[in-house]
Amino acid sequence: MNIGTPLAPRWQHVHADWWQDDRGNAIHRTEIDDDALYHCHLAGSPLPWNVVAKSLDEAMSAVDAGAKDREE
Repeated sequence: MNIGTPLAPRWQHVHADWWQDDRGNAIHRTEIDDDALYHCHLAGSPLPWNVVAKSLDEAMSAVDAGAKDREE
């Protein structure tokens, strides 16, 4: 699978549809009716996911923004 985007150093591609950063945040890719959605889960959150994005770049940005909001 080619994601087309170089990963930031803090992210690792765990397997085909799962990425995790060094803070424990995770992104899971799912396909629904041939559309890819990226479910983002912030570390420590009780929710199954915190954000849904339409691209990996958008998901990573949303995780970074959400993690920053949680720190404040």
